[in-house]
Formats: sequence, structure tokens, C-alpha cells
Amino acid sequence: MTDRISSRTCVLLLIFVVLGIYYPAIFAPINSVDDPRTVTFLLNLDSFNLREIFAPGGVYFRPLLLLSFLADSYLWGLQASFMHLENVLFHLVNVLLLFAVARRAAVANAVDSVLAPLAVALLFAVHPINTESVNWISGRTDPLACMFILLSAFFLLKPGGLSALTPWSSLFAALSLLAGCLAKETAIFFLPAAFIVPFFRQDRERLSLKETALRNWPHLLIMVATGVLFLAYRRLGSVNNDAGLSCVATRVAGSESSGLSHSAFLVFKAAGFYLKKIFLPLPLNFCIMHVSNLYLWVGGLVLLLTLWLLTRRTLVAFFFLCALSVSCSALMIPLLNATWTPLAERYLYIPSAFFALGCVFGVERWQLQDRAKVVVTVAFAFILAAAVYTTSARTLLWQDNLALFQDTIKKSPEFVPAQNEIAVAYGALGQVGKANQILSSMVLPESLLNRQYGVLAKSQVRLREGNLDAAQAILENALKTDPGREEVEFSRRLLALYELKVAQGKARGSEFYPQSVHLLTRTYQLTHDPFYLYRLGSLHMQQKKYKEASDNFRLAAERAPANAYYREPALKLARKLADRTSP
Repeated sequence: MTDRISSRTCVLLLIFVVLGIYYPAIFAPINSVDDPRTVTFLLNLDSFNLREIFAPGGVYFRPLLLLSFLADSYLWGLQASFMHLENVLFHLVNVLLLFAVARRAAVANAVDSVLAPLAVALLFAVHPINTESVNWISGRTDPLACMFILLSAFFLLKPGGLSALTPWSSLFAALSLLAGCLAKETAIFFLPAAFIVPFFRQDRERLSLKETALRNWPHLLIMVATGVLFLAYRRLGSVNNDAGLSCVATRVAGSESSGLSHSAFLVFKAAGFYLKKIFLPLPLNFCIMHVSNLYLWVGGLVLLLTLWLLTRRTLVAFFFLCALSVSCSALMIPLLNATWTPLAERYLYIPSAFFALGCVFGVERWQLQDRAKVVVTVAFAFILAAAVYTTSARTLLWQDNLALFQDTIKKSPEFVPAQNEIAVAYGALGQVGKANQILSSMVLPESLLNRQYGVLAKSQVRLREGNLDAAQAILENALKTDPGREEVEFSRRLLALYELKVAQGKARGSEFYPQSVHLLTRTYQLTHDPFYLYRLGSLHMQQKKYKEASDNFRLAAERAPANAYYREPALKLARKLADRTSP
């Protein structure tokens, strides 16, 4: 009974700590990086199809994340405060799950006190490395995936030694892991750790590797089947043969110009940097572009440490191997060059949970005298106090987009997109002059990833200045050269610009007719949104192309959702124009 009350007290303390530190997050605005795109997508979503959501493909495949955002849309109306609160609550759930995992680990290590599990959960709860994942709405993918990975670890650490690892516990762990992969595909990197868990569990008798494998063959088979199922689901269920997996395989092998040695260089340097970052997270930075080549040697140390841990066969070694295993996904990012920042603190969210387990139970195994225990306790309290202060300060910084990106550009001056976000923040504050000054002077090299954001911003500056011809030239040149993933947005803005010129009497509609038809046709091909067929019909009708207008109105009516506002007008216009064109 005493232990139960103590555990409840610990849970209440953890709830108080997490909500106390992160409650300012609910007052934070929508972050100008990615968050507006998510909100816009959800606002424009007329309906959703579960089959399409769960159809894999591309580098990113996160249906559960999308469902959580859809819940935000239907339950909270995409209110920023509620979306931030949901992130905080996901983090709280993870802290409590980690406490439960640590309780099972304590039983396995013959530790009766709840102090060690509490220390694990507190260290994870306040670790500054996690502020980005919790405060950034678009960073929710890591807390969401972490929830299922910790649940998987909970099933794998069922008390009772090797005999307790039943096929049912392995199956539940595998299903939890697969659910994590539906929140973030890189959760599959926990699979190697889940596979080797029988070799690291505490037992009275130390079995050989062969004996352990024979005794736990159902578990090993289930984990192999989990990996095969994940790969088959992504490969066979994808409409494009899973570009994500193909991209990973190609980049890991190295391109013709760089080769495998360059890929290894990037991986080892990133590994060394992340090892330092999890022990010493400062300085915190929203965008980490470059790190010193000296981290390459630290990365070599990571490799040696991994090999040494594999020989230990203890639960503490297993926890550190879990952190290393999940971290492997972060090491792929510099190779893929698929995100706007090659290194990021949010990639350490899940590893930090297992890092806390390894550190606390590693210290717990030391045979310390009473005086040494006091020293360790004081040191841990100091670390927690420093972490609480740093995490609280960082959370407050996330309340102000301007301050956040000014901090980013101060620490990463070469990160040009931060200048764009500073300008966006000034614009939101009504300081248009400062915003335009930054955007006008912003240099966008061709090699810059996602440089299209800056190009869009530059065109917007010219539009605000009333220089429609310059804005048009910028958009048309971008569409012709390198629109990237922003082709639809470039097309939308260019179409709006054409309409504005016609409305102001600066051009006739017939001048832009061929370009507008091309843009609308291409946009429909990219989005499959029937609304663009409706707009095509309207465009043809304005130019008295009644046959083309009737065909597009008819297609728009046939393919539009049942509740689409333009469906009925499209149907009426299709019939009316069909009568006009009939002999």
C-alpha cells in the first residue's frame, strides 16, 4: 500500500512538473515554419478518406499524425492554444509511460524504491533537448511516435526474467511498434533494439547466445515478421513503389560524385554531434546547419561504445543501445537532404527517454557509500534545476516568433530562411517596412534547400509595392526554373496576379488566357482537386469557349465532393452551355 501511494505521489509530481514548465506553450502563436501549411491544408480539406490516409508512399508516411491534426480541426477548430496543449499532453503521457517502463526496469534490477523511476521520468520531462518537439505544433510527430515506442518497451520489459517474455508480450510490443511507425516512419529504427532484448534481460543464470535464441525463437520470429510486414506494407501498398525507401537506399550508398566514404563522413560527424548534444544540449537552436569536423572523432567513439555495449548483456546497456538504435534515423537526415535543416534537436526526443533510463539505472548499479550517494543526489538536483531553468526559458522564447527566429539567425547566420521568417514575424506585427527591407535584400542561392519560400516572399514584396510586373516576372521565372514542392502555390499566386491585372485594367483577360489554362490544368494534375476544373470552366466561358467550358463544368460536377459549394452551379452551367453548343 505504501509503495502504491508513493507511486501515485510520483505521478502527481510529474504532472505538476510537466504542466508547470510547459503551460506557457498554450499562449504561443502558430509558428511560421510548416504550421501555417498544416493549418491551411486542414482548412481546405472538404473530406478525408481513411484508405487514402493509410496508403503509404513518399519519404514521409504519418497517417496517425494526420489523424491527430484532423482531430484538432474537428474538436478545437484548429485553435493554436489547443493544438499546443495537445503537444504538451502527449509529452506528459510519454513522461508517465517512461515512469511505468522505469518501474518495470527497477523490478528487473531488484530496486524496490520508486526514486530511480522518478528520477528517470523527471530527467526526460525537463530535458532541454525536448523543447522543440513539445513547443512546435509540427514537431508533434516525435512525441506521438515516442508514445507507441515506450508502450512497446513496456511490453518487452514485463517483470519475471526471460520466462516472462511470452509470445503475447512480443506480439503486443510489435503491434505498438507498428503503430509508432504510422506516427513517424523512423520509429522502425527501434526494431533492432526490440529484437535483441532477450539477450539483455536480467536472469539468475546467464544463458549463452545460442540458448537464449532457442528459448526466445517466437520473439525473434515476431520481430523479423514485424520488419518484413512494415517494408512490404510500404513497398506493395504504395502507388509509387515507395519513393521513401528508394531515396534512403540511394543516398546511403552515396551518389556518383560523393560516394560511400562521404556518406560515412556525414554519418559519423552527426553521431558525434548528437552524443555531445544529449549530454550538453546548449546552445539550443531551431536550425543547425553546420557542425565542426572534430565531431567526426566523437562519432568514432560512438561506434566503439556501441560495440562495447553489445558485449555487456545488461539492462543498462540495452537502454543505451535503444537510444543509439532510434538515433540512427537522425543520422540519415544529412544524407537525404530532404528537410530544411540537416540536424535538429527534435530528432533526440525519443532517444532522450532511453538515455535517461540508461543514465539513472547505470548510476543505480554503482555500489556507493552514503557520502557518495549524497554527492550524486546533490549533483542530480543541480542538473534538474539547470534543466528546468533552460527548458522554461526556451518555452517562453517560443511564445514569440520574432524572438525565436532572431535567436536562430544569431546562432546560424548562414540560415537564409530564418530571414524570411523574421520578415513574416515583422509583417504579423504590422511593421511592413522592416519586413519588406529584409525580404528585398535577401540573397537566395540556387543550392539553398526550400529557397522557394524566399522567392514567394520576394514576389509578395513587389506586390505590396504595387510593382505587378516585377512580381509576375519573379513567379513566372520560378515556375520555369525550379518550383520544387511549391509549384501549386506559385501557380495559385500567378493566377491571382493575372486576375488582379485584369481587374485594374492593366491587361485584358485574353492576354493571359493560354497561360491561365496551362496553370489551372497543371494544378489540377498535381492536386486532383475538381475545383480547378470549375475554374477552368469559368475561364473558358469568359472567352466564349463554350464547348470547353461545358466539358470542364461537367467533370467538376462529377468529381466534386457531394457537399462542395460549386458542385450544383457547375452542373447547371454544364447543362446550360451544352444546350448552347448543341446543333
